[in-house]
Amino acid sequence: MADAGQESSEGISVSKPVARVMMLVNAAVWGSGYTMLKHVQENMPTQWMMFFRMASAVLLMAIVFFPRLRRIRLRRYIVPGLILALTYWLGFIFQLKGLETTSPGRNSFFTDTYCVMVPFVVWAFTRKRPSWQHLVAAFVCAFGIGLVSLSGGGGAELMHMSFGDAMTIIGAFFFALNLVLVGFIGKDFDAIALMLAEFVWCALLFGAGAVLTEGGPSMAWARWDIVLCIAYLVVGSTVIAQVFQTIAIQNLPTSEASVILSTECIFAMLVSVIFTGETLTVPSLCGFALIFGAILLSEIQLPSAKRQRGTTEGD
Repeated sequence: MADAGQESSEGISVSKPVARVMMLVNAAVWGSGYTMLKHVQENMPTQWMMFFRMASAVLLMAIVFFPRLRRIRLRRYIVPGLILALTYWLGFIFQLKGLETTSPGRNSFFTDTYCVMVPFVVWAFTRKRPSWQHLVAAFVCAFGIGLVSLSGGGGAELMHMSFGDAMTIIGAFFFALNLVLVGFIGKDFDAIALMLAEFVWCALLFGAGAVLTEGGPSMAWARWDIVLCIAYLVVGSTVIAQVFQTIAIQNLPTSEASVILSTECIFAMLVSVIFTGETLTVPSLCGFALIFGAILLSEIQLPSAKRQRGTTEGD
């Protein structure tokens, strides 16, 4: 049996360009999943939906990655998995609670403010100030998300904070915390096993919450459209997206990863345009430009003032 040091070496290492593509795929899958999520939410209680999503993800991952998992000492993952699961579970609880009393556009904007929070959460853990590029990119990206999410209605009410808005912002904080913890904890554990442990705990938390607050399951939920939507959320938004995130964030700065992930609103808008006939507005197009500008700013290494002075003095 491998010891802790040997096991941690099993972590998947990829180049930064590949990690960025993985994060972008993650954003695309998450963004396109908003339509499915909304449809299932209209027909099934939230915690039961999340229980089926997490439990199915656990079963799928256990089958697909069994040869890898059997070589890993899974008991090491109980506590780290619980830590990640608590932040992930709380993020969804507050986000979806907020969605009950606020509009989807406002909910989407305030949820995606996690990309602004991440550098400050990292700062709190490490006392290492984020670079000015990541800070500026995060704020520019948040403004772009606001233009995209709030275009077509609700923008004039942005400054009127409701209870639902406050719940959503709390949820965004837990998503930011989860992202940062994945970056810290994931460096010492196998990515696949860590995600499996997180999903097991999430299934238990959502299942307990569903039984205590939402009653028993119903056969009325066994409709083909609901099953297909949950299947997409399980395979795409849960397994593929979360595994990609866990691997990629081990090979990218957390602040940069959060900015790339925030492009999920672009894909959410595109899916909405295709399947619901939502029209693109000038503010939304401006938001797209700001988001992509923020991504470029986070990725391009600009020369620092000190480096520029050194170069000038050497000439």
